[in-house]
Amino acid sequence: MADYPVPPRRAPRKKLKMPIFGNMMGGSSAGPADSGKNFSTYLFGIVAVMMVAQIYLPQLWAEKLYDTPDELTELTLDGAIRKKYADASNKNEIHYILVVKEKGDTRKKIDLYLADPNFFDQVAVPMRLKKEAGSLAVRVIRYAKPDTVLNIRMIKK
Repeated sequence: MADYPVPPRRAPRKKLKMPIFGNMMGGSSAGPADSGKNFSTYLFGIVAVMMVAQIYLPQLWAEKLYDTPDELTELTLDGAIRKKYADASNKNEIHYILVVKEKGDTRKKIDLYLADPNFFDQVAVPMRLKKEAGSLAVRVIRYAKPDTVLNIRMIKK
């Protein structure tokens, strides 16, 4: 029939297998038939752990925010200001936030939303703050000037 020689047909190649996933794609194989079942069990477990982590981890990692007048009055501070920023995502509610790192490596996040913004304007990042519980007088320790006592005035809204 043909004038030229036809090469012999070669055998099909072996299927490639992934180490973890095994024979998931089906087809004929010499391995166990339940490797897809194992993978789905692992996948279900991983998804369940991720969903539980999404629910509980943000609550565990969140810092306490001191923002009400009672919390600010009962707050004791003895540390340095590490962050100072304003959250103005809503123009009607501007949150003035200070992050104070105390001596025991604890951080306190203070929201001065209900306070007069003059206190926020007068403090800066390297300053140290000392405040006793029961009063709104804050002693500000500056590096270039003598200590100053500033009062946090609450605004009724």
